[in-house]
Amino acid sequence: MALLLTAASALLSPPLPPSRAGSPRASATHDLLRADMDAAVAARGALERRLLGTPRPLGPPPGLGFSSARGKAEAAELRRAGVVRLDGVLTPDCADELAAFVDAERERAEAEVSAGVPRQSRFEDLVLVSRRCDLLLPLRGAAVRALDQLLGRNSRLAPLFREVMGERGVLNELACLFSEPGAAQQPLHPDTPYQKTPPLYAVFVALQDVSVDMGPTFYLPETHTKEAHEAFYGGSLEAGRRLCGEGTLKSNTPVNEEFLRGRVVQHALLKKGDCAVYNQCVLHCGSANLSPHVRRQFYISMYNPKVQVRAKRSMRPAFRNKLTLKDISAELKALKGATSRPGGAFELLDAADRAEADSYLS
Repeated sequence: MALLLTAASALLSPPLPPSRAGSPRASATHDLLRADMDAAVAARGALERRLLGTPRPLGPPPGLGFSSARGKAEAAELRRAGVVRLDGVLTPDCADELAAFVDAERERAEAEVSAGVPRQSRFEDLVLVSRRCDLLLPLRGAAVRALDQLLGRNSRLAPLFREVMGERGVLNELACLFSEPGAAQQPLHPDTPYQKTPPLYAVFVALQDVSVDMGPTFYLPETHTKEAHEAFYGGSLEAGRRLCGEGTLKSNTPVNEEFLRGRVVQHALLKKGDCAVYNQCVLHCGSANLSPHVRRQFYISMYNPKVQVRAKRSMRPAFRNKLTLKDISAELKALKGATSRPGGAFELLDAADRAEADSYLS
């Protein structure tokens, strides 16, 4: 087995602590360290891209039609490959509304952070931060409307989630990823270490048509297995357990050249409102955005409370561990197409988030 240890991996280190407010020197040092780390991570991503073959488009499972067994068939493909495409989970109008909403919320969140709200309550760290943004979303407006289309009564995702983890699955993430022009390719990574029972599933929804040059997400299907993780981490599942969930590689992790050269790679060339659902043990990465356009990717994830796993949560603190799939379905039913109601679950959680932010601003 050919293993290639890169200078990039040798430079990688634990996530940087937030810079201290009011200290220009500390902030400048933090920014320099972050730039060095991003350069190292980008070098690793570039190496992996050279090793991978030509990506194939991620397509929907064949022959599903609109039968009552569709959810079961999609769940079977998700279990087999670790990733499945579903088209049209958001209407174009909903996707457009959500794109405008996340742009406005990004500006609002930056203003709140500048005013004293902790950055980690509005943004999450990423694998390769430069020209990328992971925005934690509020639970109101267009975000709720999107949840209704994703998980409401007539959705395709709710039956899929019930099939793979049941109604006790817990909402773990509610966020939007931005990939800006010039964003380099991320290194391949799973979001969680290997588990026999999948701990988390994520849904990445395109808020615009995604072309090859916009940096679509790459997926390596069938890499959610024990064998794939052992090969990726140089024969050590323990290494994967140590490294997963931290948002960056922390040690001199070798690149398994032979393993990558032999893998099928698929890219998610999604149309507006389409999504990719993946087992978060699957190897994936954001590819390089070589276009002049920002790529926006709304996402949610659900975790199985029966499985203990260390993983990041791209969700505002007030919402964490608060909503099961059953809770969400009940609230969406009560809303009847609206985005809020007095005393409703979403409104109360969003109010708690606002109160937390206000406590830093007062």
